[in-house]
Amino acid sequence: MAAAVTPVIELGELRHGDEVEPPPDPRRAPSRSVRVAALCAALLTLAGSAVHPGREPSVVVPAPQGAVFLVLADRLVVADGPGTVGRAGQLVTGHRLPDGEPLWRFVLPTGDHALGLTTMAGAVLVISSPAGAGDPASTALDPETGAVRWRQPGYPVRTESDGVLFETPRADGTGTVRSVDPVSGRSRWSLPLPGNGLAYEVGDRGVTRVVLVTAAGRVEVHDAGSGALLRAGRVPPAADGVSYRFTQVVGDLLLLDGAPGTVTAYGLDRLDRRWSMPVGSSAAAWFADCAEVICLRDRGPGLRAVDPATGRLLWTDDRWLGIGPVDGRLLASAPDVGLEMELSVVDPRTGGALARLGRWRLGGGDARPLLGLRRLGDDRTLVAELDVPAGQARFRAVLPGSWDDCAATAAALVCLRPSGGLVVWRERR
Repeated sequence: MAAAVTPVIELGELRHGDEVEPPPDPRRAPSRSVRVAALCAALLTLAGSAVHPGREPSVVVPAPQGAVFLVLADRLVVADGPGTVGRAGQLVTGHRLPDGEPLWRFVLPTGDHALGLTTMAGAVLVISSPAGAGDPASTALDPETGAVRWRQPGYPVRTESDGVLFETPRADGTGTVRSVDPVSGRSRWSLPLPGNGLAYEVGDRGVTRVVLVTAAGRVEVHDAGSGALLRAGRVPPAADGVSYRFTQVVGDLLLLDGAPGTVTAYGLDRLDRRWSMPVGSSAAAWFADCAEVICLRDRGPGLRAVDPATGRLLWTDDRWLGIGPVDGRLLASAPDVGLEMELSVVDPRTGGALARLGRWRLGGGDARPLLGLRRLGDDRTLVAELDVPAGQARFRAVLPGSWDDCAATAAALVCLRPSGGLVVWRERR
């Protein structure tokens, strides 16, 4: 499938010889003449309207090497990040987009270093820990002023009811899970954690149910919004009497290991046994939600896709290094050049490739739009928006130099240099 060419910001010329077009749709290989014509059209469109990098208006925002940043609709938040651990970096700053004007600054408590940034209920959450290695804490800041709204111990987990959960585990796996009002920071409810026996059911916008499992086989299913007990029951105890090797919720199924080398699925609504399947003895095996199917990977070659209703094997594929759901389809990656991966859109039920997006390094974290970065010749970087449902890569910019990461809004493109420093390019209209 040829990429849809939609140049938005041109910061350098795209020269002949640069690979810009994703490979063709695997369902129908176009003729050589069609491929050449499409590539030439892309080259002429971008190069013909490109602006020399020195004349392109941009704004530089201070940021240390390895900084973390968050792009909102009209705000940029920058934190010094885990790359500054051991140095003096404890600063979080807010800037206006697209002009990059500094608005506020917040200094973390002494000894803390930022680990990440996220948003929740209109606030910016700064996740930090002492020296980057101690127990984490979360600080909610007003994105307009940088004022502290509240601070809580633990790592934040969003709920579908617009709440936030905090886990505060101890070394033995016990501890608590607490629900906090994301606006005021006040606690709503808390539950004691069994040793390593916590799992979440996740909906489209966050956690819907909290599942607690003891080594003796007692299961409790709680509503993530109210903390109310929805279901309690028993399953076979952990084989070693200490903890299960698998305690995962995928879709509406609780997955636990029972007999050696097997995993059994139980329905969360009634805790009824649905099916069992062999998984081997690898400690590296994991299950994941893959849209309409369950994905399983272990130390053996290939990725396995399982029917969640029956446990039946639907397909296997040994090409994919990583795979994940995006809007009802799967985005799969195969090794290519360095950190750049060959990306494909995959049908969850069949494993068939619906489209090939080409060679990209993903940027922007979980933010949307999903961005891909690709190194070009002469020390330049191509940036594209990756539309997984449409199976298209829409070219957004050709940047001079190398970049660690990029994120975008409708008004601006923001990228981080490997040596430090963020650059903001205003959307051209």
